Amino acid sequence: MKTKFSLVFLFALLFCLGCSRENPGTWPQEKVSEKISTSLELSGLTLQPRAEGGFTGTGKREEETITVIVTQNPAESRIDWDAKGDRGFVETGFFELR
Repeated sequence: MKTKFSLVFLFALLFCLGCSRENPGTWPQEKVSEKISTSLELSGLTLQPRAEGGFTGTGKREEETITVIVTQNPAESRIDWDAKGDRGFVETGFFELR
């Protein structure tokens, strides 16, 4: 009986841990903004939803204005971004949970 209880407890624990991971492909605007701001070291990033999905917006990095286009991919648990600055900064990046 004790072994059966332990197995049920272990299964429930693993199931709950798997559920607690949020899919970046479905993150709300605020969470996407926070992740990209941190990754690109941006201040004042404001994102707006795009008609085709994902977000677009601008933020500041030192004295440069950065334009960011974000694509969300729920099937891959991933967000991708393309960032371009008005003074030459360019970066393509992603964040995913596996």
